[in-house]
Amino acid sequence: MTVYEKNLKVLAEHYPGMDTMIEEARKTMKPKLKIIEETAYSGETILKIEKEDKAYYLNGKRNTVEPAQIWVETLGELQPNATVLMVGTGNPSYLKQLAEHTENRITIIIYEPSIQIFLKFLEMAELESWMKKHLIVFWVDGLKDMDQKHMEGILQSVLIYEMLNFSKNIVLPNYGKLFPEETVGFMKTCRDIALRETMDFNTKNVFSAVMVKNLFLNARYLCNGYKTTQLPDVIPRDIPGILVAAGPSLNKNIQELKKAKGKAFIVAVDTAMKPLLQAGIKPDMYAIVDAMKPLDLVKIEESREIPLLTTLNAAPEILEYHKGMKFFFNEGYQFAERIFLKSGQKIGDVSCGGSVATSVFSLLYKIGIDTVILVGQDLAYTDNKSHADGTFHEVMEQVNTSRFRMVEGNYEEKVPTRNDFKVFIDWYNMYIEGCQNHRKNFRVINATEGGAKIQNTEIMTLREAIQKECTKEVNIQECLGKLPFMLDEGAKEWAVKYLKGLGGEFQKLSENSQKIVKLYQKLDKICKRRMIDQKEYLNLLKKIERKMEDIGKKSTYQLVMITMNNAQYILSNEQFLVKDSIREEGKEMARKGILYMKNVAEMAKVFKEFAEEIFTDGMEEVNAPPRDEE
Repeated sequence: MTVYEKNLKVLAEHYPGMDTMIEEARKTMKPKLKIIEETAYSGETILKIEKEDKAYYLNGKRNTVEPAQIWVETLGELQPNATVLMVGTGNPSYLKQLAEHTENRITIIIYEPSIQIFLKFLEMAELESWMKKHLIVFWVDGLKDMDQKHMEGILQSVLIYEMLNFSKNIVLPNYGKLFPEETVGFMKTCRDIALRETMDFNTKNVFSAVMVKNLFLNARYLCNGYKTTQLPDVIPRDIPGILVAAGPSLNKNIQELKKAKGKAFIVAVDTAMKPLLQAGIKPDMYAIVDAMKPLDLVKIEESREIPLLTTLNAAPEILEYHKGMKFFFNEGYQFAERIFLKSGQKIGDVSCGGSVATSVFSLLYKIGIDTVILVGQDLAYTDNKSHADGTFHEVMEQVNTSRFRMVEGNYEEKVPTRNDFKVFIDWYNMYIEGCQNHRKNFRVINATEGGAKIQNTEIMTLREAIQKECTKEVNIQECLGKLPFMLDEGAKEWAVKYLKGLGGEFQKLSENSQKIVKLYQKLDKICKRRMIDQKEYLNLLKKIERKMEDIGKKSTYQLVMITMNNAQYILSNEQFLVKDSIREEGKEMARKGILYMKNVAEMAKVFKEFAEEIFTDGMEEVNAPPRDEE
């Protein structure tokens, strides 16, 4: 059996069907490169690639091994499950040195832009022992469904925030010259995923300090609130949904929206409210999902009664100012899920996507609307402005975008954007594709009249979109007026009692956390003894594990964890570090456990006082007279 045949067998064992994919590609491949095999001075086979009258060696002529050895040495000790990203297979010495000289099991993602080179690689390198020792994934252009578009899913599963500091990458010699676009594309995809992970972590840190406060202040409104899953019962599906965002292009066509009123379900983002209301346009609903949005964005009398799509961690000042119907969706907060369960409504979430606009888009899709029209969804600096005039300032400032990232535009070849906007563009591209695969008749019309291109959308002016799609009369407020409250009187009474009892639940959590602190202190004492009783050590770890499982089931523990994001990161990050002995491992577990559980106990005490203050004396909204139903 040849090396090539052995490798096909090994790959098929780890990734069933990959051998067939490789053989199919080998038979149908049209060679694009001239590959020449030569022998290095040290005796190894090396590859020379001829492309456009130039020759590129993938290995050194004199010594193919030494550069790879030096590279692996510079990596230092790789932690278990660390990720190494490689571009290229043409010089097997790099993978060989990495696989054979890294003791901990790691993940190696290898992107090869050329099926021709990959086939040569399979003739030269013996993979079996390397793949037994490590998780090695080959992603090869030219194999079925293996392209940069589909690569993102693989990378997302390994480039988690906790492991970013341990991740390494390398572009093998001359791949940047042979495959410049592919190499840049791969590294850019890796960078974008790492950026999203970092943004997500940093966002959690910024908002966690105010999140729980907002949750408590806003939980009151669940008692007289509504669920988004009630909307399909009253909103017609044969009318378009119009998502009005606050991009700078909104200034161009805002007046056209008057023609859609009464012929569509118009939902605006919070930042679009002032421009809309000042133009005499009252949307059917608006949305706020952010914890730190200022009240001034929506502080117009007409906005107070407009139905609101919101979240439990939205800015409580806005929810208090607002007096109309409030619609909530499942966000995963366990204490709120108990109240939602009492409603009898089915579970219904919204794919947030990172912005209020993407949340609205997901809502429109999930309530069954088949045509969504985007307005003001620039996701770019149209006319060098970030938002429409009248949002944050009467006239938005123009900024210098000469150094901004450029992306494809709807009407222009390239438009300037920023990193967070690019994340939202990527979300739309992914989400719309998924929606249309799931529901074939789902359409998205981009009537923004400027801004960045979103894939799988139809480009129209807003006037054209309204003429074509807004053909049926509908009174949305009359439709919404038919909805009953989410909770009937019995469920509402239960919810009020439950919220008022949360203070006592936090007190129990604090007491149980202090008990776990004492167990960790006992573990520390065991590890400081001259001789460690392994049976006692293991029994104590099991006891700690059971206690942690018990408090982990409490909804109050989840709320405490939200505010301890940094502590969670430290724990999850350090779990990949290996200690030399059971004694050192136990002492480190005890140190971190004591610190962490003391924080849990203290935060639980704070939340106890906060919950008692809000839910004992601050339930006036709950006891307000019910809305008159038509």
